[in-house]
Amino acid sequence: MRGVIISIVALMAFVSLATAQTDSGAVYIQMANTSYGQKLYRQSIEEYQAALRFRPGHTTVIYNIACNYSLLGNEKQALVWLNKAIDAGMYSFDRDSDFDNIRKSKGYKKALARSSKLLKEIEGRSNQPVVLLPEGFDPQKKYPLLIAMHGYGGEPVNFSKAFRAAGSKKGYIVCCPYAPEVMGKNSFNWGEWEPADKRIMESIAFLKAKYQIDEKRMIIAGFSQGGYYSYYMGLKHPDLFIGAIPIGPGYDSDLEPMLAGAAAAKMKFYVLMGELEPEERIDDNIRAIKQFTRAGITASFNFFSGVGHALPGDSDFELQRAIEWIEKY
Repeated sequence: MRGVIISIVALMAFVSLATAQTDSGAVYIQMANTSYGQKLYRQSIEEYQAALRFRPGHTTVIYNIACNYSLLGNEKQALVWLNKAIDAGMYSFDRDSDFDNIRKSKGYKKALARSSKLLKEIEGRSNQPVVLLPEGFDPQKKYPLLIAMHGYGGEPVNFSKAFRAAGSKKGYIVCCPYAPEVMGKNSFNWGEWEPADKRIMESIAFLKAKYQIDEKRMIIAGFSQGGYYSYYMGLKHPDLFIGAIPIGPGYDSDLEPMLAGAAAAKMKFYVLMGELEPEERIDDNIRAIKQFTRAGITASFNFFSGVGHALPGDSDFELQRAIEWIEKY
């Protein structure tokens, strides 16, 4: 999990009592993500295994169980679940520090060799971004654009579901691109700045060729690794985006040289974090917001309750509020 859990879209369904339905798999995933962030690895395993009852074969759930077992020092079970993850389509994991406890074992090296061979078979494939059109879409009209970047090891098909309702209600076309680095059948990574930037620019060009995009109303958002890159893209291209919505993001000082340009262009940042995120990650983002405001950038830091490194339970409400804030200020 590279110190931050592999991204799984964990949504708790909040619907009217008349049609109350809870996505139990998503609830358990959200709980497991939070437990992992609190280093409650045995509890996280139990919650991920509960999620598999509702989402059997879920690649990243299986993978994250392997990570938890490795962190507990249980080599046998870590290798069992790592091989299950490979069978499910996860092929790139050697940079993940969660496996440091088992990295020197023969079983790990054998699993790595198998996964490397499978990864070579699928590298180089291309995928068009996932695009969600607002309800009542009219091809003759211009629409604002919300680009949402999934997390490390994630994919846009499931990730896009978190943005569907908010995007539609606010009248936005939502675009969720595939990250450029392939990690497995349904697992992708944003990699370095340049290829990530290129992928987003390609996605915008793709959309502009198909739809009428209101170029004065484009927002960049992202979760986890995608959240970090929404910081980056917003700071690098403040002339392109009116605002950014980093969710559970990382932040580092490498981004700071771009603050002055973002301030001059009146770029806005609305940061969302679970209240149970690791303290270091929270502190990094609070420090970022303080630096932004000192530089003259309009920024807002917002907690959502009850979870750690996960999307907000009531994502429709939180994302609508974020979009409204960016449009207002």
